[in-house]
Amino acid sequence: MADITLAEFNGRVWLVGGEAHLEDLLANTLPAEISTELVQCERAEDIHTLWVQLCGPPGANGTPWQIHPAIVARIHRTSPDYAVYFAQWSALLDNEALAVINAAALQANENPQVPVVLAEYLDPTGPQAMADLSRLRAQLIEDTLAESGVDRGRVTREKRNVSDVPGMAQESQRVDIIVRPA
Repeated sequence: MADITLAEFNGRVWLVGGEAHLEDLLANTLPAEISTELVQCERAEDIHTLWVQLCGPPGANGTPWQIHPAIVARIHRTSPDYAVYFAQWSALLDNEALAVINAAALQANENPQVPVVLAEYLDPTGPQAMADLSRLRAQLIEDTLAESGVDRGRVTREKRNVSDVPGMAQESQRVDIIVRPA
């Protein structure tokens, strides 16, 4: 997990990890080496699950901080991670996916020394068809990045266990593009 973890559900966002960095997050003075991850939650209770996982048992550390929408918008604009979402059992790159990939390509082209990682979320015990679909999705993203000028030699792939991200369905419909120093 990142230094700061934010959980998003139903258009609202909470800080569920990295409370030590809260003041810098709010003031927009985070050092460049502090990483931020925005986790999309499918249920409200997933926010609490993340909070307990990252901050300890209930009561020990209070409750998650809700983050103002303007701060969330700033995080979205400056985040080095780009989540590409797909419809179930689809590899179609819709307009929203293409916009995310283009933003990632712009970031990558502005920082040519930084590696580009495609993170696939998979259930290791899941069906082979899901792994194949995820690989196809990642390939389409890589091809689109290359068409936008990102050198394929910079692009690597990483498989993440879907169960490590509370609130993520066992059949993940997302691939993240990560553009930041390793």
